[in-house]
Order: sequence, then structure tokens, then C-alpha cells
Amino acid sequence: MISKSFPVDLLIFDFDGTITNSIPPAVKAIQKMLRMLELPYKTKEQINEHVGFGEIALIAGAIGTKEPELFKKAMKMYESIYSKEGLKKVLPYPHVREMLEYFKDKTKIILSNKKDLFINKILGYLKLKRYFKEICGGDTLPVLKPDPRAIIQLMKKYGIDRDRVILVGDMSVDILTGKNAGILTCAVTYGFESKEKLRKFKPDLLIDDPMELKKLIK
Repeated sequence: MISKSFPVDLLIFDFDGTITNSIPPAVKAIQKMLRMLELPYKTKEQINEHVGFGEIALIAGAIGTKEPELFKKAMKMYESIYSKEGLKKVLPYPHVREMLEYFKDKTKIILSNKKDLFINKILGYLKLKRYFKEICGGDTLPVLKPDPRAIIQLMKKYGIDRDRVILVGDMSVDILTGKNAGILTCAVTYGFESKEKLRKFKPDLLIDDPMELKKLIK
């Protein structure tokens, strides 16, 4: 683990579990969708097994199939419920707003497997959108994490060397994505995966609070 501060020009953040606690409302939306479709009930733990890899994997895992007709119906129903009943209930994690304000002069980007539409709506409700130069979500990018190509393209676009880029996320897929891109990785322990699991993937940094980045980034 790195203990000293280091220069960073580009901060790339995961969204669910890193910036906002947006998984619980999504789980409730899925459970309601399953009831409406008269499909077997799934616990939070069962649904959580499919979190982190985008809505397609999430919904297919929840209903147990990618059969086109049922999948399309389930996805449409989930999106409607989540948009109407879930998005406005999403809150940022403690000290996220303060951290973003502290780094207001640095380039910050969201890189998520979540749909751009949902990310933009949530950031709009929370008045956090102004802090991010770009939102790169799962329905506009040609690849999903842990594929590193989106990060490589971003580094080229903004002319920033890989040794001055960091990816901050709460899941092993985020750590793998950063390592695949050859950049610094920071795992947050307050999100979706446990500290013990995150340690196994050997992130460069491991933090319990977003404001710890103040001492680690210059």
C-alpha cells in the first residue's frame, strides 16, 4: 500500500457504492418488478450477486434468464420503477460532497457500468453534476469494466499520463479495471464489497472515508 501523497491530474470515480449509496433503492425496484411479473422472490443478497456489471447483468441475474421477451419486459418495468420510486431516494456517502469540492480544480470523471441516464438524474437531484467533466456510463461506452479501453481513451483525450491518473471504486472490478489500464487504484471500504475482499485484489490505496484522499493526492 502507498502511504505518501502523489500527484494526480485525473480522478476517475466509480458511481454506485463510491459516490452514492444507490444500490438499496435498485434492489427494492427489482424486488417490486419480480412481484409484478409473478417471478420467484429474490433476497437482497441474491440480487447483490449481480451488482457491479451493469443493468443487463443485474436484471438477467434477477429474473434468471436472458430470454428476449421476458428480459425486455423486466428491464422496462425495472427502469420505470427505479426512475419513479428509487432515484430521488439515493444519497451521497458522507463527506463525498466535501471531497469533490476540495478537488474542484482537478479533472474528475465518472466511469460506471450503470446507465448514464440514471447517473445523470441522480447527480442532478443531488446537485453534484457540476463537479464532473464527463459521465461515462454503461449505455454509451463500447465496453464495460474491467475492460480498460475507456480509461485509455480518456487519458488520450485529456492528454494525461497514466502515472497521474487514479481510479477510485468500491468493488474488485474497479481495482481490476485500474490495474488493466496501468493506473493507480484506490478502493473505498464504505461501499459494496468488504475490506477483506478488496485487500485480496491489492489496490494501491485503501480508504475508509472520501476525505482521506486529501492527504493522499496533491
